[in-house]
Amino acid sequence: MRSLGFALLLLVSPAAIAPAAATARDRELLKKFGMLGRLAIDCAAPASRENPYVTFAVAPDGKATRTLEMKYPGLDATLPIRNVRLLSAERLQYDETGRQSELIVTFAKIDGKFRSWHSMRANGTVLVADGKFVSSGAPTQALQACRN
Repeated sequence: MRSLGFALLLLVSPAAIAPAAATARDRELLKKFGMLGRLAIDCAAPASRENPYVTFAVAPDGKATRTLEMKYPGLDATLPIRNVRLLSAERLQYDETGRQSELIVTFAKIDGKFRSWHSMRANGTVLVADGKFVSSGAPTQALQACRN
């Protein structure tokens, strides 16, 4: 009986441990890259359409999120992210459940600031390429880590 219980424990343990390991990994990678917490163009100014706040967080239950705060109707949101990975010392990528579809998002670290570098929907539609919005050609905003 004792060996049966031990065998069941071995079968259950990896599945039970995997979410905790992924949580620790997502949190650690966001922290290592410098994006865990709040980012803004100007940390001293309030959130607005011209100064969005982007907050990356990992809750105690292990769920990682990206929160966009612009104080603009329909734009503020908290969206789940997962599978955070470092592509290089200057690139971090994650999967996000967006408002309309699943996304693969890559951020670049340039001169200590963070920019959305590439964003693609699951259907292959590219929204951001090489740090520019595909729809307008405008560059993405450079965000700094806030200390508050």
